[in-house]
Amino acid sequence: MDLLWSASTTMRNPERAYSFLKTAREIENRIWDNETQMIYQSLLIKNRYYKPTKQKLSQRQIEILEDLHYEMSYEEARDIFDSKAYVDAPMRGRTSLDPLEKLGLVSLEYDRGVHENRVRMTELGRQFLVGEVALEEVVFSNLLKFQYPNPLSRDCKDYNTKPFINTLRLIQAVNTLCTARGEKAKGVSKDEFGIFVLSIKDYREVDAKAQKLLWYRDAMRKLTTEEEREAFRTDFVEDYLSGFAEPAKNTREYADNIIRYLRLTKYIYIRGGGYYVDLEPRRRVEIDALLESDDGSAKAFSAEAYKQYISDYKAYTLPFETLEKLSEIAGDIIGEIHLLENMLGKAASVYQLEESAEKLKTQIAYLRTERTKLQGLKLKEDYRQAARIDEAVHALTNIRSLHMKPSIALEKWVGIALHIMDDALLIKPNAPMGDDNEPVFTAPAGVPDIECFYEGFGLVCEVTMLTGRDQWFNEGQPVMRHLRDFEDAHPETPDYCIFVAPSLHADTLNTFWMAVKYEYQGKKQKIVPFTISQLVSLLKGIREGREHGKKVTKDDMMALYEACVSLEDVPDSTKWNAYITRQIEVWKKRCIL
Repeated sequence: MDLLWSASTTMRNPERAYSFLKTAREIENRIWDNETQMIYQSLLIKNRYYKPTKQKLSQRQIEILEDLHYEMSYEEARDIFDSKAYVDAPMRGRTSLDPLEKLGLVSLEYDRGVHENRVRMTELGRQFLVGEVALEEVVFSNLLKFQYPNPLSRDCKDYNTKPFINTLRLIQAVNTLCTARGEKAKGVSKDEFGIFVLSIKDYREVDAKAQKLLWYRDAMRKLTTEEEREAFRTDFVEDYLSGFAEPAKNTREYADNIIRYLRLTKYIYIRGGGYYVDLEPRRRVEIDALLESDDGSAKAFSAEAYKQYISDYKAYTLPFETLEKLSEIAGDIIGEIHLLENMLGKAASVYQLEESAEKLKTQIAYLRTERTKLQGLKLKEDYRQAARIDEAVHALTNIRSLHMKPSIALEKWVGIALHIMDDALLIKPNAPMGDDNEPVFTAPAGVPDIECFYEGFGLVCEVTMLTGRDQWFNEGQPVMRHLRDFEDAHPETPDYCIFVAPSLHADTLNTFWMAVKYEYQGKKQKIVPFTISQLVSLLKGIREGREHGKKVTKDDMMALYEACVSLEDVPDSTKWNAYITRQIEVWKKRCIL
């Protein structure tokens, strides 16, 4: 049975790579036998990176799993794992480590002395753990090299494809055909992506798939009702992909996950209200160079050679890292910068291109940062319009139903809310951003989600979609630590933190209340926990104020933050959230209405 390309071939949730790798470090150098595999899965339970279902567990074991305050011992975690009585229990550990091996972060190296494999951290894995290489760089490096067949997979032995390269090739081929037909090139729909992109078995079938995709698109256009389109789709998929496992179901289930995964490369972007996947036009030079030099065919590797290849960050030679291509890339970015500066009424910046490839790569990174700053200023200007504020209100109110993952969407729209509010000097998201200024993932661990700089004070913003006790477990200490790091870096000004979530768990509120009322590491902090609804209320007030010619300033917002952290009239943390709601209403009457 043929398999669709799925994110599970590497890691279904790539954000888990860091936590799973941290745990793998605890078993480094151990022989990768059945016992170590069970130890690894037990450690994931202990470290709370994996939560088994409740079936077969005792009441006490369930309480341990659900009490995130409780510091679980390894013995307790192993007891939970053993109590599940899994069929082939070691397989659980193998499955958890497998994505790390496929990403090139861990290697199972054969030890001739004991005739067994040992768990080794690769150099790429070490670089990732210490922050020298970001997640999106790990993913991009891996996808450039990942292929079927490969020695790490028993499946797809009759394939001949590099899925990522052939994804780019298919989208490009469809766009070329659309242009030749006099139609707008818009990439492929998510439905088309699931059917045609994820089923590529051989690089030589890409052009034929592009033709078939457009036939399918034309046929769908002729149908007038959703029922007709769904019936046609089901029949087509079952026939066209008859050799694949559960094609009608999997083409839909896999598409969203793999698209989010590919977004990390910054080589594709989402258009058409979230329904179409296209090539990132700002990476035109890079994409063209890649597709000219790599036909998407698989290469022959021994197991050891392939392991070394995928774990070597620089093993794939990027064809655009020449002086000529890099100069073209830099020139394109400078052109975008000048266009943005013109839109913002700024004088055009003058840049002198570097004369070596290495220096040009550094300059390109700098230019992209400058472009992002200007895109942020343009965003701020755009959202001065009342209709755009309504757009932000609608997005925040419906955060779970947007086309992107809710955690990513919340970071995006809270960042836009911060742009709307006042006259910040700089709003700096720490999430990896695409060239279209859209987040491709959430901010990495160890830094605030968003950093804001104002004349006279600073602010960090943290967001989460968690609402249960895991909100406290995952966010409590990290939020206070991120604020303290920001405070230490900017001692000359008062600094605040806004924490935004759909709802606020009692343990989270109590933790922040203690830091605000008393201290965190010897000094009080200024943390303002907002629900999404409270943030929406603020935006609605700001919109109403603008209709009456009232402009909110940083001083107005600072006054609100101070009111929310002045706890003299708040007897305990259980009353804090209602107190903040009252302060927002008082502030709106004083500053806006």
